[in-house]
Amino acid sequence: MRCFDRPLHRWLQSALCFLCCFCVQTVKAEEAWLQRSQAILQALEGQPRPDWLNGQTAPLDLKRQAMQVFETAQSIQNPALSTGTERSLSTNQSNKPLTLIFVSFSLGDTALKGIFEEASGRDDVLLVFRGPKPGQKLPALMADLKRLLKDIEQLPNILIDPTRFQHWSVISVPDIVVEQDGQSRLHVRGVSSLSWLDEQIKAGKRGDLGTLGDVGEIAEIDLLEDIKRRMAAIDWKQKQQQAIARFWAQQKFEDLPTAQADRDRTVDLTITAPRDLVAPNGQLIIRAGQTVNPLDKMPFGLCLMVFDATVPAQVELIQRQSCQDKKARVLYLATSLPRLDGWEQLKTLEITLQAPVYLLTPDVRSRFRLQQVPAIVEQAGNHLMVHERKVPPSQGARL
Repeated sequence: MRCFDRPLHRWLQSALCFLCCFCVQTVKAEEAWLQRSQAILQALEGQPRPDWLNGQTAPLDLKRQAMQVFETAQSIQNPALSTGTERSLSTNQSNKPLTLIFVSFSLGDTALKGIFEEASGRDDVLLVFRGPKPGQKLPALMADLKRLLKDIEQLPNILIDPTRFQHWSVISVPDIVVEQDGQSRLHVRGVSSLSWLDEQIKAGKRGDLGTLGDVGEIAEIDLLEDIKRRMAAIDWKQKQQQAIARFWAQQKFEDLPTAQADRDRTVDLTITAPRDLVAPNGQLIIRAGQTVNPLDKMPFGLCLMVFDATVPAQVELIQRQSCQDKKARVLYLATSLPRLDGWEQLKTLEITLQAPVYLLTPDVRSRFRLQQVPAIVEQAGNHLMVHERKVPPSQGARL
């Protein structure tokens, strides 16, 4: 629900101490804790402070979203349409010429079949479509291609790439561009014959040869422009409001029973390391077999107030509670909140408590062995105390 806003200092030590504070006693859990600790130490070594700790939330860029969706669409390559070379051809990182034949279903099945057969087995040739036909889904486009590719033993390289149509200003088909080092070595329209093209290249022809044959309109949509148009038409504010409204309806709460009597319990955080914990720089943090109680090394520093926010009596009781350590930071953890108008209820609750309210998570519930609410968790010596407080039955009704 929120991230703790306390600033992070001294990454490695803080990460280790945080892990220590949340340990459990079984050998299996200790091994898991040690593995997590080692992994976090390795991950944090030399890393800068992440942006999310600074509360930075950059808005999503529409064009970037469109490109991501487009790249996903590009990656929908049916194995029957792939020879395994089109990925390298699509980027053309080498300085070898790459022949781009811009095609469309407007050419007709017979013409397309002939182009496919001639490009069969040619690693230096890429057949480029602009997108699906109007109203056609990508799987249907792939099915049409697969139908035309039937009985062709060595499949040609086929790519859906509207950006290349835009880059080379292709507005009709067939259109051929021989691309090398990002430049057009040869450009011709109205021709699709590779044998003819090879002869022109051998003859030293270069540049724009113009239109040398019949051309037709492109039957397919510009996939990228269509994605951008659809995304621009989306009411993002409405989507955001809908997502916010769904949050509380879908939220899973960590419900705990109401305390029937006052009870104080002790939680010992002592663990025994099953093996050495070593920092990336080689420094030994904990030796195998060493017993460690993190509260011997540093104070807990928190006073947790855990309660059911749907029970007014629990909210009132928590308001009256105080922590033994007056310097401890009070942290309010709600096991549940009203699902109806959850955000307004949360806002009202935070005004009442004059502090942020967080949702209790499964791991916190487990690590502090919380059983009933309302409860206060605070340090007492080198262990933690869980104080469960009774709420009168007549006042324990939920909202």
